[in-house]
Amino acid sequence: MTYQLFEVSDASANISCPYCDQAVLDWTQEQYIQPCEHTLFMAMDLGFEFIADRFEAALSQSVDEIHDDPNMNIYATVTQAKYLNIQIFKADLGVEGMFRYIGFSKE
Repeated sequence: MTYQLFEVSDASANISCPYCDQAVLDWTQEQYIQPCEHTLFMAMDLGFEFIADRFEAALSQSVDEIHDDPNMNIYATVTQAKYLNIQIFKADLGVEGMFRYIGFSKE
């Protein structure tokens, strides 16, 4: 898998798709998660919030198996998927050592 990692230090920052510019994480909205067609996944260290079928098919385990694993490591899971050319935005959750990951791809 090839990916680019972009770190977002502000836990309250909105995140837009780098391809279509849609706000996929917009804290001003009641439904603050709005994936676009380029969004592969939205996850926190605690588990997935959204996952596209095409990305789930590239994982070595099902989402249920990942969530049931007491040693779950979301970052390792998404970076080891068999999927090419992903842009991953890693945003601080505002809790020590906890992050949100949002993956985008044109494919």
